[in-house]
Amino acid sequence: MPKPVLALLALLAGGWTHAAPVLRIVVGNAEPAPFVDYSPPRLSGPVIELVKTAAERCGLSPQFRPLPARRVLRSLALSQADAAAMLSFQTDRAKQMRYPMRDGQVDPRYRLAAMSYVLYVPQQSALRWDGLRLDLPEDEKVGVNRGWAITRELKARRIASEEGGNMAENFAKLQAGRIAAFAMHEPGGDAYLAGQPQLHMKKLQPPLKTESNYLVFSQAYGQAHPERMRCVWNQLPPLRRRLALP
Repeated sequence: MPKPVLALLALLAGGWTHAAPVLRIVVGNAEPAPFVDYSPPRLSGPVIELVKTAAERCGLSPQFRPLPARRVLRSLALSQADAAAMLSFQTDRAKQMRYPMRDGQVDPRYRLAAMSYVLYVPQQSALRWDGLRLDLPEDEKVGVNRGWAITRELKARRIASEEGGNMAENFAKLQAGRIAAFAMHEPGGDAYLAGQPQLHMKKLQPPLKTESNYLVFSQAYGQAHPERMRCVWNQLPPLRRRLALP
């Protein structure tokens, strides 16, 4: 067959191929294992699998990008991203981005995962926490990951906090005695410590807080593509159960 005919057939065949619309999703670069895995060459883990499958079922091509927590929020506000994974609900955030809502309240049926924050302390620590009060010495602080919402919870309880870059940094500071405790998602903290046997830590009970985390869309994307947004949210409950996410 002559080359011009082959070229024409290839062009015609290509005309029937429609690329799936891209969904740009940002993820905080300190989200904990086992929910998100940052090992090269790409993001993985059950939450990434959950969002990826939900988007693909709606005819979308998800692209994930890890960012520092504060840049995640900024990217949504400036419409540099279409959605963000693993954001807890906050009233001020809800004014700037789209959460799955029902009767004026965020709807936990459409969460990605529910997680508890706990306080980690060294095994020899005498720090006590009864669910209401932490007997923290005046010159001591509780470590938190930079930009995470748990900072507000500590502030509301009048517990002094200090931000660190990520989980590894905060556990190192805790081990070195630079902070008295570390407030962290329990599954992520447990998974990290399981791989770091040289760190001798314990958890204080009860949890500081249990909260749901969501796939949140930018206002611009929700306004331009409300059907796509709702389609993705609707896929989440059965997929989350299949992946055994809390």
